[in-house]
Amino acid sequence: MNEVRNPQSAVRSPQSAMSPASQSHGNSEPRRGFTVTFVLCVLIAFAALSALVGYLILRTEGDANSAGSLVHEVSRGTFLLDVVERGEVESSSNVEIRCEVKALGASGTTIIDVVEEGKYVQEGDILAQLDSSALEQDRLQQQIICNTSQSQVTQTLNDFETAKIAREEYVNGTFIQEEQEILNDKILAQESLRRADEYAQYSERLAAKGYVTALQLEGDQFAVEKANNELAAAKTKLVVLRDFTRKKMLTQLDSDVVTSEAKWVAARSSYKLDLEKLAEIDEQIEKCVIRAPQAGQVVYANGNSNRWSSGNEFVVEPGAMVRERQVLFRLPDTQHMQVKAKINESRIALFEGDMDMDVTIQLDAYDDLQLKGRIRHVNEYPEPTHRFMSQIKEYATEIEIFDSPPTIRPGLTAQVTIHAAEVQDVLQIPVQALYRHGPFHFVVARRPSGWETFEVQLGLSNTAFVIVEQGLTTGEVVSMNPRADIDKSLLPDLEEEEEKQS
Repeated sequence: MNEVRNPQSAVRSPQSAMSPASQSHGNSEPRRGFTVTFVLCVLIAFAALSALVGYLILRTEGDANSAGSLVHEVSRGTFLLDVVERGEVESSSNVEIRCEVKALGASGTTIIDVVEEGKYVQEGDILAQLDSSALEQDRLQQQIICNTSQSQVTQTLNDFETAKIAREEYVNGTFIQEEQEILNDKILAQESLRRADEYAQYSERLAAKGYVTALQLEGDQFAVEKANNELAAAKTKLVVLRDFTRKKMLTQLDSDVVTSEAKWVAARSSYKLDLEKLAEIDEQIEKCVIRAPQAGQVVYANGNSNRWSSGNEFVVEPGAMVRERQVLFRLPDTQHMQVKAKINESRIALFEGDMDMDVTIQLDAYDDLQLKGRIRHVNEYPEPTHRFMSQIKEYATEIEIFDSPPTIRPGLTAQVTIHAAEVQDVLQIPVQALYRHGPFHFVVARRPSGWETFEVQLGLSNTAFVIVEQGLTTGEVVSMNPRADIDKSLLPDLEEEEEKQS
């Protein structure tokens, strides 16, 4: 016993050298021993618990390692199919302002000056000034053409009036005058014939008595014949005048009237066309000054000026070339906003028929602002693509924004989440649990006999889960690494076309 106590005394001996204050705490030694014992018990309990957890984990992993390192228990629930796309905010009731100046060349018309983007303008304010120098030159040349056309109209009108007067002159003047002259000649011829006939008869009586010679009698008879010829000639002239000359002259004069009238009408039409072209040039010059049709905030219509060429961007700025009917500005109505997004062709089948789908809109500029909307329209045909870009088809989609706040404006980038489908109480598994083999889908599931490979029939799918229509039941466990655990000997042989789908 002394040997046992000696060490204790040896241990305590240093305490005897301590100060009185240190000796006063000598009674804390049993309490410190109790604390050490308690800590040891806690450590032992923690070690035992860790060993138990490790055993359970190893047991679970050992069970799962027969079909992969991860497993999933099949369950039923609500399936949500969301389509996430990106788009741009715009007004649903934009007033588009286009270039209405006809391009004189292949390049278009040059912008001389333009209002700054974002400025609020009133109706009638100038938005842009286009180059009108070529139009001004065309106007001078067209004015000369109009003056020439006007003189041609005056000349042809005078010819027409002259032709009408000439006809009237002949019908009521020249013809009557010529007819009267022929009638006078006829009367004179008749009188000459009467006198010649009387002289001839008188000469015959005198010749019978021997008072006139046979030569004188022959002369008087010749005078009768001459008078007959003159009377016949007068009658012929009258017939020719009335039946032929009059008709010929009327035909010629009527033709002159019609021809001159046609020339006058043609000249008048040409002059009218020249005036219309002059007015069109004046209108084009006026349209070189683009004005706001209503009040609003100016938004440039920047974008691709030629969708078939790569990198050919159009920017509204002085010096830029614009084409006829090209949109230059937009005056958006900020009270009616929408998001224009593009849906990939792989998802377009979801939007056939009923498109009454709610949409959640998140703006990149406002992280804390989440808006609600609804699909308004999906184009039936895909958007045109660039020649050098991917051939993936996309369909333009307009999404109406409900209760749009005044802080948002056109041009903001937005992420839209379209809630395309919501199916209640359906069987679903993660997409990682599927193994695709051609057009078929397989899973590796734990059955009473062990892990088995078999085909499943699928429904809708999203980025995380897919609906299982046939092949699984609630509570079954499937492998999350089917590519490593699949029994490929159970997979069917594929045709050439089916192999391409794998």
